[in-house]
Amino acid sequence: MFQAMSFTDYGVSPANLNDFWRSQTFHERFDSLDAPVFIDSGGFKLMNSNTFGQAPVEGGAENEWGLYTNPKSILGLQIDFGSDIIATLDYPIPPKLNEEEKVERMERSIDSAVECLQIIEDPDTLSDGFPTNENAAERLKQQKSDGNEPGVYVALHGHDYETVNWYVGTFLERIEEANVEQSFEGFAIGSLVPLRSSIDVLIDIVQGATDAIPSSRADEIGLHVFGVGGKQVSLLALLGVDTFDCSTHVQTATYAKYTIPDTWETIHVNELEPYLEDGDFPCTLEHCTLCGSESDVDYQTLVDELNMDLSYDQRQERKSNGEPIKSDYYAALARHNFEVYNSELHRVRDRIREGTLLEYVIDFARNNPDIKKGLKQAQVRNKKLCRDLEKKEAYDLVAGPDLTSDQTKLSKWGGGVDESTETRSISLKYNPSSFNILTQRYEPPADKRVLLLVPCSQKKPYSESRTHSVLETKLEDKRDHIHKVTLSGMYGPVPEEKEREDPVLGYEYMLTSEDTEQIDLVTKRLQTYLETYEDHYDEVVAYVASAQYRGVIETALDESGVGASDEIVFPQNPKSFQLTEHFRNTNIQELIDYLD
Repeated sequence: MFQAMSFTDYGVSPANLNDFWRSQTFHERFDSLDAPVFIDSGGFKLMNSNTFGQAPVEGGAENEWGLYTNPKSILGLQIDFGSDIIATLDYPIPPKLNEEEKVERMERSIDSAVECLQIIEDPDTLSDGFPTNENAAERLKQQKSDGNEPGVYVALHGHDYETVNWYVGTFLERIEEANVEQSFEGFAIGSLVPLRSSIDVLIDIVQGATDAIPSSRADEIGLHVFGVGGKQVSLLALLGVDTFDCSTHVQTATYAKYTIPDTWETIHVNELEPYLEDGDFPCTLEHCTLCGSESDVDYQTLVDELNMDLSYDQRQERKSNGEPIKSDYYAALARHNFEVYNSELHRVRDRIREGTLLEYVIDFARNNPDIKKGLKQAQVRNKKLCRDLEKKEAYDLVAGPDLTSDQTKLSKWGGGVDESTETRSISLKYNPSSFNILTQRYEPPADKRVLLLVPCSQKKPYSESRTHSVLETKLEDKRDHIHKVTLSGMYGPVPEEKEREDPVLGYEYMLTSEDTEQIDLVTKRLQTYLETYEDHYDEVVAYVASAQYRGVIETALDESGVGASDEIVFPQNPKSFQLTEHFRNTNIQELIDYLD
C-alpha cells in the first residue's frame, strides 16, 4: 500500500469532521475508490498531543473534535470513514523510554486491541457514552449482518526482538482467553520508519513477531509493516511480512530527488544529467508518466520548472490558463518514484507465485550491501534460512559464527532524534507543570545581553542536538554575548543553563497545530518571560524554521512589544517551514549578518 495519507491534510477541522467527513464513508464519497481502505488509529500523533486526551466518561475533558485517546472513540471514526481494515489504537514506545513506562504502554496497547475486538463482537457498545458514534454503531451492525465487518490488525511496537516477541505472544494469549478472534487478521508493526537505514535492527524486530506466531497459524495471521517498502520488500517478504505501506516516493520527490531504477539511488534532479541515456531519463518502466514515451516533460523542462521561483500571482495566472505549475512537476517526479517501488512489489509477487523468491533475494543481496547485511542478520535466528542458502551454494551470503544483532544503530525515532548516540532515559509522565522557569528564582546571566530564541530538539540536552550545534558552530565568535533560550513545546522558555535539569532532559513532546491549549500556554509563558526580563537584554533575536514554534515566538514577541517579529525572526523568508531550512547556510547567514 503506497498511498499513505493523514486525514488532517485534507482540510479537516472540528467544525466539519462530524457534519461532513463522518456523514459518508470514503467509498460512498469517492465513487472511483475501488481499493480496500486501511485506516490506522493515529496513535503516534495522539502520543504527541494534549488535545485528544481521556474521554469525559473516563474523567477527561471534552474537546472540540469530539475525539479521544480511547478505543471506542477511535474505532467509531474508523468505521465512519469506511475502513475495510483497521489498526488498533496503540501507545508507541519511543527509544530510551524507561522500562516501567515501556511495559505499561505495551499493556495498554494490548488492552486497547482486545477492547476493539470486543466492540466489533458487540456493535451496540460502540455508542455507549459516545453520541458521535451512533451512526458508526449502525454501520458496524449492518457490516456484521452482511459478514463484512472490518479486519483488525493489532498495532504493536518494540525496539528489539524480545519486546516484540513478548508483545505478540501475550496478545495471542489474551484473545484466546477473551474468545474474540473473529475479526483479528494480523499484526502491524510500527515505529519502523527510522530503521530503514538500520536493516539489522529492522530484521530482528520482524523476526520477533514472526517467531511468536505459532507455525500452525502462520498462514492465517497477517504481518504488516508501517512505513517500509522499496528495496526491503523482497527480504522482508522472505521472512514472513505480507503487506507494506510507504510514502517515501512522495517524500523523496519533495526534495526534488529522482529514484534510479535497479540501483535505488536517489539523485537530485539538478545532478541527474550523468545518468541520462541519450538525453532521456534512465527509466523504462511501463506505467511511468514522467519518463514514458507519452510524457511531454523532458529532463531540461523538469529542471527548469523545479528551480523556477514564481510569485503567488504568477502561479495563479498559469493555473487559470490551464498551464502546469511547479506542483504538477513534483507530482510527476513522485509518480516516477512510485513506479520504481511498485515495479519491485510486482516482481516480488511474481517470484512468490513462481516459488523463486529466495533466488531473487540472493541475486538482490549480491548487488546491494544493505540487503546482504540484512540477509546475514536474519540467519542469526533463522537457521533454516542458513541451510537453504547453503543448498543454493550461496556461501558468500551465509552468516559467519561471529555475527550478532547490533542494537546500537537505533536512531531518529519519529524523524526527530538528531544523532544515534543518545543515552538518556525518558518519561512520558512529565507535564507542563514539571518545569516552569517563571516559578523559579531566576535571573539571566549578567554578561549575556543578546537573547537568542530557538526551538527545542528531540535530542537532549538541546545543545548536543544537531539543530543546536550547527548554530553553536556558526556563532562561535559571538557566543560570549548570546544567551540562548530554547522554546520547549512542553515547558515554554528553557534558558541554556537549565537544559540539564531532569524534567528538561527526560520529557518527550512535540507541539502540533491541534494542541491549541498547549500553544496558548507556551506562548503566554514566553510572552511573560520577555516582559519580565526585557530590560536585561540589549537585543532579542530568534532563529526558527518550524511552523508551529515560529508561530508561538512571533506571537509572543508581538504581544510583549519587545520587538517586531518580522524584523528579528530569522530566516525572514524561508522557502518552506521544514527542518532543511534550519540548516541552509544562507538562512544562518541572515542571522549572522543581523548580529554583526
